[in-house]
Amino acid sequence: MLLRIFVATISLVTVGCATVPSDRGQSISDLETAWQQQESALNNLTRWKMAGRIALRTADSGATANLRWRRTERGDQIYLFGLLGGGKVQLDIKDRKVELRDAKGQVFTGTDVTALLYQVTGWHVPFGSLDDWLRGLPASGDYDSIEIDQDGRLVHLRQGGWEISYDEFMLVGNLTLPKRIQLTAQPKTIEALVSTGHLSGDRLALKIFVENWQSSLSKQAPSQ
Repeated sequence: MLLRIFVATISLVTVGCATVPSDRGQSISDLETAWQQQESALNNLTRWKMAGRIALRTADSGATANLRWRRTERGDQIYLFGLLGGGKVQLDIKDRKVELRDAKGQVFTGTDVTALLYQVTGWHVPFGSLDDWLRGLPASGDYDSIEIDQDGRLVHLRQGGWEISYDEFMLVGNLTLPKRIQLTAQPKTIEALVSTGHLSGDRLALKIFVENWQSSLSKQAPSQ
């Protein structure tokens, strides 16, 4: 798959299948190298945890929750605190099996984390791809477009029916990781959700603000 690179804040000219800056100070080859180095470093980040906040907005409603996410070699643990004004929702993902424990202690199981979360809470969050998008990577598979800045960071992505924008980054050790992310469902995603009764209206957007990244994990469970 061809890597289509765009550089924000620089005037652009199109050459062949790639878009390169009209300022020849940085070539398409330089940008590809910078992105490959960033991509490799992020792919090597296989054990991590983050803490932050997530907000969901539709045409007629909105909600927020505190988000904690832990990734280990055993799988993923995701905690949502204050979801819909309630207590803690816990998601455990391992070997393509998902277990959700709600604030009342009830346990639900499935194989699709996005579908299970919607079934129980009414929240539609694309968790199946979000682990990559959260780190500043495209998810596996094809994408429609990708935008890389002059530092080799992913700043805009269209993939899987979503448009993802990275508004701010933070330095964690020698890694540059996202701090503010916006996800907007594209029209085909909106249409599919409306047709199945999972959404009313013409808008579905998420904002994620990361307060803290850690690449070394403690044994303590995330706290609110």
